[in-house]
Amino acid sequence: MSDPRDPSREELLAAVAELRAALAERDAVIAALLAEIGQLKRRAGMDSSNSSMPPSSDGPTAKAKRAKKPRKRSPRPRGGQAGHEGHALAWRADPDQITIVTPAECGGCGRRLDDIEGTVAARVQMFDTPPVKLQVTEYRMVKVACPGCRRATRAATPAGLAGPCCYGPNVRAATALLACNGHMSITRAADLMGVLLDAPVSTGFTGGLVKRVAGRLAGFETALKERLRAAPVLHHDETPARVAGDDDDRLLYVYTARADRLAWFGAADNRGHAALDGFGILPGYRGTLVRDDYAGYAKYDRHVAAVQLCCAHLLRSLRGIGELDEPGSRVQRCWTEPVMSALTEAKAAVAKARADGATNLQTQVLDGLRARYDEAVAWGIATNTHRDWPTGRHPGYTLAKRLQTRAAQVWRFTADFAVPFTNNPAEQPQRMVKLQMKVGGCWRSVRTAARYCLIRSYLGTARNHGVHPLDALRDALAGNPWMPPQNA
Repeated sequence: MSDPRDPSREELLAAVAELRAALAERDAVIAALLAEIGQLKRRAGMDSSNSSMPPSSDGPTAKAKRAKKPRKRSPRPRGGQAGHEGHALAWRADPDQITIVTPAECGGCGRRLDDIEGTVAARVQMFDTPPVKLQVTEYRMVKVACPGCRRATRAATPAGLAGPCCYGPNVRAATALLACNGHMSITRAADLMGVLLDAPVSTGFTGGLVKRVAGRLAGFETALKERLRAAPVLHHDETPARVAGDDDDRLLYVYTARADRLAWFGAADNRGHAALDGFGILPGYRGTLVRDDYAGYAKYDRHVAAVQLCCAHLLRSLRGIGELDEPGSRVQRCWTEPVMSALTEAKAAVAKARADGATNLQTQVLDGLRARYDEAVAWGIATNTHRDWPTGRHPGYTLAKRLQTRAAQVWRFTADFAVPFTNNPAEQPQRMVKLQMKVGGCWRSVRTAARYCLIRSYLGTARNHGVHPLDALRDALAGNPWMPPQNA
């Protein structure tokens, strides 16, 4: 006879169902927590080696990881390579001054040798500047009375002279160069010029020069943007910077556009179409655009001839996905590493073909590389399709799908040898922006940042065309700035 206190069959089934639901809920929570932990570990492990983050943002962990990584020894010898144009001091056949140095006495017997003529045994040339000293020129404007009508006429003051005393074009150009291109504050630039000249140079004078140079470059910037829009290959990129606000700092973005020797910088308070359209470079561009995969650029793709995605960004992303593996696991690396090797081998094949004088890759070589790439990317999609992730799709799936749908933009460099593998020409000039941030900390406003970018565009492009920065600044301050040449 059963005990009436024993649970019935229905009660037992209900308890089992409740326990199963609790276990399922627990498993779901555990899976969500594990996925979130994986996401947090991925974020914590992101640095310049496995993402698009700049090296300046790397923390102690990333720096320690780089220190432990064995350095690869290059097969090339140290120093300048064969064919590289050197920049060391070159011997001059016509020195400005020759000084004869004779021995005072014989090194053997000690006899005086001052009056004995000898032969030149060695030559050394020293390059130096004369002591920096201000040279004061007084201009006296003469007034002459006409003998006919008796009217007195005074000579006009030469251009560039103002007030009873003023600095000349060389001092103005040198001061502007320190303030615009020396990675120092206006106060520091004024102080340094005062030390060099042994004369007072005010911060108002120095800051006014920067504003004056920028104010006379409107025509230059218009011409520069016109040349960039006509370039067959254009690089474009952006990087965050800081601008001081009333309460705290906020972000601004410094943009760069590069085509061969033309370099442009611009600043805006947003990272969107408002800024990209406002700059007036990408709207109307019809050549090949080299860029990263920032979504803001996508709307221009349908108007350009072709797009090349920066493969350096893609390699870092692939490396970051590969590092999601647990220790000892190769789930992600089984597809990321073959993709990386296919791209790097394609880069080497293009370099070799270009060195051999070819204009395209052999079909067999290209087809083999693309087959390896396509197969590995397809495996990455299949591997990560159903993997859990706290926010949307697994990053491995997202990257693999992007590599598949954008394959033509990834491999453009193999079809057109004029298109580079990376977007480095636009990214490298941004190092100067980061250096400016390290020195100054921030800009006071977007307007001052835009002024810096305009002058930086002028000096960088002029220097790339062989124009000395001081000459370029003298011309700009005189109201006749250097202009970029027409595209070939």
